[in-house]
Amino acid sequence: MDSRMPLGDGTSMPVIGFGTYQVKNEDVGACVTLALDNQYPHIDTAEGYDNEAGVGAALAGKPPIYITTKLWPGNPDWGQTPKTYETTVAACKASKEKLGATPDLYLIHGPFSGGPETRLAQWRACVDCKKEGVVKSIGVSNFGVRHLEELEAAGLERPAANQLEIHPYCQQPELLAYMKRKNIACIAYSSLMPLANWREGMQSAKADRTEDPVIAAAAAKLGVSQAQVLLRWALQKGYAILPKSTSEARVKANCDLFGFSIDDATMAALDGLNKNEPRAFGKPGSPYDPTAAP
Repeated sequence: MDSRMPLGDGTSMPVIGFGTYQVKNEDVGACVTLALDNQYPHIDTAEGYDNEAGVGAALAGKPPIYITTKLWPGNPDWGQTPKTYETTVAACKASKEKLGATPDLYLIHGPFSGGPETRLAQWRACVDCKKEGVVKSIGVSNFGVRHLEELEAAGLERPAANQLEIHPYCQQPELLAYMKRKNIACIAYSSLMPLANWREGMQSAKADRTEDPVIAAAAAKLGVSQAQVLLRWALQKGYAILPKSTSEARVKANCDLFGFSIDDATMAALDGLNKNEPRAFGKPGSPYDPTAAP
């Protein structure tokens, strides 16, 4: 649980974090407390989750913990006004105030804010917020190669990390190879998407609810749950992970990942499941790949 992963700016972050997506502000305090009780060293939240205040309240008076939060950039395709340089700075400062602590990592939640000009304005604001000490490290989420190249072409600081949907069904090898060359760390979200009950009853583009026989066989072979197989797979790939649950038993199991390892043959079998099909955004039958945003 104390293991850390280097980021591209020379800092490091815990390899295991607790995700808070789709947890209401009034409920997130109990979840964060449960995570802290189980020694999770990192809490991941976002402006778009609308629960930063609840996370901050749960962390108040506790020993310092690594905190990631994210700027919601605004998506004009969804009828939203994209954030400008000024409103990005204001949002960053508002997140810090709600959390009651300086975020360790501040990410732009996606590249879908309307085009290069808007993305660059938002990233410049993040760079300046870091210089001013509003946040400690800065990065992005759901950015594809083209979006990352835009930032580099503008001569701006390179993102320390890119938080992506990564699991055996969606491995994004070209993007990850580019990030490795550029020393941009990978933080994996939606690690449990291949499970039959992942986000059941919640919005996502997942339609297939059948059990995957390869993952089931790996879990039986290793004597662990299918969720633990998927999370351990990500750790062995070198990614940080952000499992989320409101169940105490699953919160405990999701961080119990260091008493076993996945053998090479099983890792190869899991790698063979890749379809490069993200499912976190969109709806069944209508998936949306944010890394391909114009």
